[in-house]
Amino acid sequence: MKAKHFSLLAILILSGSLMLTSCYQHDNYNNGPYNGNNNYNHGNNNNTGAFTYTFDEEFNGADHYGWNFTDPTDSAYGTITNGTYEYVDYSTLLSSMVVVNTGSNTSGNFTVTTRIKSNKIMGLIFGASTSDNGYAFYVDTAGNYSLYKEGTGTATSTVIIPSTQDTLYAVKNNWNTLELDQINNTWTGYINGTQIFNIASQSLSGSQFGFKVLPGTTGFADYMVVKSY
Repeated sequence: MKAKHFSLLAILILSGSLMLTSCYQHDNYNNGPYNGNNNYNHGNNNNTGAFTYTFDEEFNGADHYGWNFTDPTDSAYGTITNGTYEYVDYSTLLSSMVVVNTGSNTSGNFTVTTRIKSNKIMGLIFGASTSDNGYAFYVDTAGNYSLYKEGTGTATSTVIIPSTQDTLYAVKNNWNTLELDQINNTWTGYINGTQIFNIASQSLSGSQFGFKVLPGTTGFADYMVVKSY
């Protein structure tokens, strides 16, 4: 289990340039999935083949992967409680990220699905590793979504899809289901079951998945399921 801290350069929230250069990364390296509820039915399952591996985190009961943490420096914490993952960052400057090793194969086809809500902006992290922060699929309380490369160390995050209005599909100030499919070298993003983007996939460095919140954000996750094909 390791943690990383990064310096903050700038954060512009809910605009076309979301600079996310500081984060707290909390990693856990368990080899296999606990799969407590075996709830494999989340997601669109648009791949024609059957999935061969599933990481299923329902946030019910004990913490088997290391989601729970407290970071006094960043005034952030994460805890599994009442069937959800509560993720809070009280700071005014530092963003926060938590990831766990899912054991999934991210070099081939996979699907990750989660259900989240927050009072500001929260993202699904995918494809991270000990040396790379992966990518973030964000949604905010106004119904905007975006996709970012989270960079490494002190490197500035870079925009792939800028903040885009999606009030037709994203529910404001409430729960939204996010899905990211990597199928045949293509990334397809969904909000509440509706496709919102389709772009060429980029190289992923690892099998760590999790969440990121911006300063002053209280976020919740209901589950996270990763399926490899």
